[in-house]
Amino acid sequence: MADDSIVAVLPYALAIAARLDLADACASDGSTVAELADATGFDVEPLTSLMAALAGAGFFARDDRGRFTCTELGAVLGARSAVSMRATLSNVDTYRAWLRAVDAVGDGRALPAASGEAFFSDKAQTRESQQAFSTRMRERSERLYSGVAKLPVWGDAHTVLDIGGGTGTVLAAVLCAQPHLNGILFDLDPVIDLAATRSPLDQVRARCALVTGSFFEELPENADTHLLCSVLHDWDDDKAEDILRASARALPPGGRVLVCELILPETGEPDPAHWSDLGMLMLLGGRERGLSDFDKLFAAAGLMRTRVLPVGIFSLIEATPAAQAARVT
Repeated sequence: MADDSIVAVLPYALAIAARLDLADACASDGSTVAELADATGFDVEPLTSLMAALAGAGFFARDDRGRFTCTELGAVLGARSAVSMRATLSNVDTYRAWLRAVDAVGDGRALPAASGEAFFSDKAQTRESQQAFSTRMRERSERLYSGVAKLPVWGDAHTVLDIGGGTGTVLAAVLCAQPHLNGILFDLDPVIDLAATRSPLDQVRARCALVTGSFFEELPENADTHLLCSVLHDWDDDKAEDILRASARALPPGGRVLVCELILPETGEPDPAHWSDLGMLMLLGGRERGLSDFDKLFAAAGLMRTRVLPVGIFSLIEATPAAQAARVT
């Protein structure tokens, strides 16, 4: 039986380890606590306790010489890992938001769900805040959406518009895997400013345009394929419908929308989407959705679902204007 302190302490221990970048500080043949203290600038005594606790939880391994190495599980703490969650785990704003929720419940108030507008405007206040958020989104994209680029949906496409595509991680993967495609990265001014200075799109910049704007208003009209990766779940149904309407207006004849999201199971069985659904509600006032929920959003925008393809724990949902669609379930 696990001691209850593990449940209470582990999230914060992981945040500290991620901020110190302990996973990358560990040498391949192991590092002592003293060596890690020198590398990170953290005091030896608390670092000894931290490493012992995280080793016990499986994030590090300690050999008989007292040297620590990063385990496969611990790779999520490293910035250089393909499965990195370092930026997410070290994001203390998330912990503060959940503490506010706990306080609200204790006072008998509703969860203090933020609005998407407030959340994203807060991130845009400083370049540092926007950079930190973009780093978290890049980590998420690399870890969760890498399969999108090789799905059998790109053969007939010519130009893909990545709506709310951040600094271009997903779009870069698609353009690299599909050399016949051109791309347009579309996001708010501060995000595109970051993408213009350093982005995964650098390697395919000759085939990609960067465009600023709001996806609630007008979108570029010269793309036959629109891609939205984890965009709709940030918003309530009214706002999600507005985004899809803007997409439908900008689509040329024969165009389609590709939505990559978690899908809530209709029968309510345990699923990772339930945890994300709670998080989206609390942080943004958004939600995860089942297929029937997506169908309602599509219908409100004049679209119809045509197929669904798995992308790890996510799904890619294709929709086309209702007038040209034949439903595939």
